Amino acid sequence: MLVQHSTNLVEDLFGLLVDSVPDLVEHIHKTTARMLLHINGYADKIANAKWEVKDLGLEHNGYVDLLLGEYKHYKTRLAHGGISKEVQNVLLEYGLENVAEILIEGLSRVKRCTDEGRVLMSLDLQVLINGLQHFVPVNVKPKLQTVETFIKAYYLPETEYVHWARAHPEYSRTQIVGLVNLVANMKGWKRKTRLEVLERIESGA
Repeated sequence: MLVQHSTNLVEDLFGLLVDSVPDLVEHIHKTTARMLLHINGYADKIANAKWEVKDLGLEHNGYVDLLLGEYKHYKTRLAHGGISKEVQNVLLEYGLENVAEILIEGLSRVKRCTDEGRVLMSLDLQVLINGLQHFVPVNVKPKLQTVETFIKAYYLPETEYVHWARAHPEYSRTQIVGLVNLVANMKGWKRKTRLEVLERIESGA
């Protein structure tokens, strides 16, 4: 009856349903990755790691090994979940996105850090990338590029942070404010400078 009386309506409805399927599949995959990769508590572990180091050794922080262990368990769960290899690979990629998000969130909560501590963040990231590469068929480094960019932002001059915040909408306002507060502490910004930068970031000006 619908086809006879409202052909256009049926075609539009069918078109909307079909068009929405990829978005729904993506949402299901991302949600599955978040549920099966148990790393929600790691932001605090990263934030509370020792970043006020004076001498940089060759040792990375312990949370890196724990994260790699969680990812290994995640891959095992997927392998025994009765799903196709193709879907497993998609879920492994979304797992990498989750790892990147947790790293950025954790690093944005760091309160005190030395220059050596900042270098240690880069070392941790490199060890993590090398370790994760054993578990996934894709190149890991581009998936964690947002973390590297966030760490490198510690090097920016104070005049650049407002522009940088505008140019990087992938980071939340809270994460950028955390970054600015840490850099202000590290580099001894004047209180007025820090407040002005934060105000301009908060207002989006």
